[in-house]
Amino acid sequence: MGICLGVLAWLDSGSPIVGAIVLVVVGTFYGLWMSRRMARYWPESKSLDGDERVAVVRAARRGERIDDDRLAQPLADYVRGLHAAAESPRHWRWLLGAVLVIAVAVAVWDAVFGSWGSAIASVVYLVALVVELFWWPKRRDLLLACADRAAARG
Repeated sequence: MGICLGVLAWLDSGSPIVGAIVLVVVGTFYGLWMSRRMARYWPESKSLDGDERVAVVRAARRGERIDDDRLAQPLADYVRGLHAAAESPRHWRWLLGAVLVIAVAVAVWDAVFGSWGSAIASVVYLVALVVELFWWPKRRDLLLACADRAAARG
C-alpha cells in the first residue's frame, strides 16, 4: 500500500521526496493499523507462531482442510474474525460511490488542466476505486466461502 501511494504521490507532485515521505508515512501507519485490526478480529493469533498463522490463513483462503488438528480451533477463530471484519465496514460502502464521483471529476480536471503525472495518478486512483466497488465484493464473498469450507473440513 505504501509503495503504491508513494509512487502515485511522486507522479502527482513531481517530487521524489514527496513520494518517499508518503511511502514511509502510509507504509508505517497502514502496517500498524492493519496489524491492530487483525489482532482485534483474531486475538487468538497471538498464541500461534508465524508458521502456524500462515498455515491457518493459507487453509482458510484456499478452502482446504488444515493438516494439523491442533490448528482446527484457530482456523475456526480466524474464519469468525474474517466474517466480523467483512461485516464491519459495510455501512460505509456508500462513501466509495461518492468518492468515485469526485475521482471522475478530478481525473477529468487533471487531464484537461493538470500535468501528465497528475492525470496518470488520477486515473490510477479512479481505477482503484472502480476495482474496490465492483471487483472486491465478489472476491470477498469467494474468500469467505473458501474460509467457511475450510472450517467445515476442520
